[in-house]
Amino acid sequence: MRNQMEKSDYGFMKRLPAALLICAVFVAVLAALTACSAKPAGQGESEYLQEEDVAWVTIIDDMGREVRLPRKPERIISLTPSSTEFLFALGLGEKVVGVSEYCNYPPEALAIAKAGDFVQPNIEQIIALAPDFVISDPLQREQFSRLEELEIPFIALYSTSLDDVFAALDLLGRATGAEEEAFLLADEMRRKFAAIEGMIRNSSETDKKVRVYYEISAVPLMSVGSKTVIHDLIEAAGGENIFGDLEMTYPQVSAEAVLERDPEIIVFPDYHGTEGFLSEEMMQRPGWSDVSAIKSNRLYGMDADLISRPGPRVAEAAEVLAGLFYPDLFGNDER
Repeated sequence: MRNQMEKSDYGFMKRLPAALLICAVFVAVLAALTACSAKPAGQGESEYLQEEDVAWVTIIDDMGREVRLPRKPERIISLTPSSTEFLFALGLGEKVVGVSEYCNYPPEALAIAKAGDFVQPNIEQIIALAPDFVISDPLQREQFSRLEELEIPFIALYSTSLDDVFAALDLLGRATGAEEEAFLLADEMRRKFAAIEGMIRNSSETDKKVRVYYEISAVPLMSVGSKTVIHDLIEAAGGENIFGDLEMTYPQVSAEAVLERDPEIIVFPDYHGTEGFLSEEMMQRPGWSDVSAIKSNRLYGMDADLISRPGPRVAEAAEVLAGLFYPDLFGNDER
């Protein structure tokens, strides 16, 4: 992001006495040198501007768009569950005036006005809610031409790694004026990850990572590649994603590939108590009785929201996974 600095009017200097003129020139030159030596603003960075006693912040979102926002927004619409969770975790829940149909955590989010679903935002409702800005996903880009026409700002966030999650938190902190809260939350999350890493590193039980298969869906058979937050969570919890060599998000895989890579643990999203049914279905698949995870009955359904949302609970998701992978080490024989 590169903002154009506004030019200063030095015409008044001509009317100053000589001594004051020299002083004023020195101050102006010093300010210019300071500005030139500053680190250029890049993606994810921001500058603060002052206009008519109202502070503004300019950011670059995950689509590479430069977006100018009020420094202290009072009305925010979040159309992604992870961003909604972040806003509440930053203590900004009272400023959230609209959410998507899928924003169900924390429970307070359920009472907020709905502004459409993840794929199809309700533009009319968004306009009626008069937000200072909207948080969206790049997939929703085509839906927001009307907002651009009405000059309603929106920022798009998309995370494919844990680094992206922390970058999104930092960006949201600056976009909402909650930089300190974002810093403290990020620090808390990093401490949890560090604690997991430390326990794994110092244990002889984890000399060899357990092979993990994460199943997104059965029809078609889909897993997670290296370009996903779930992959990073598996690795952070001391596991080895058996499809981690695939540099993509959610690859379609074959049953033969799963058999060949022989996971020791199978994890899948548990939607409303489907864990028992899905585990039984996997055990009945042709040839899968030879899979190590099925032989040892290490099939685990996990809260779908917790594992799939790149938000403030990613460290909790890693803790749950670590407990599944190394129950003796983490004192977790179940979930």
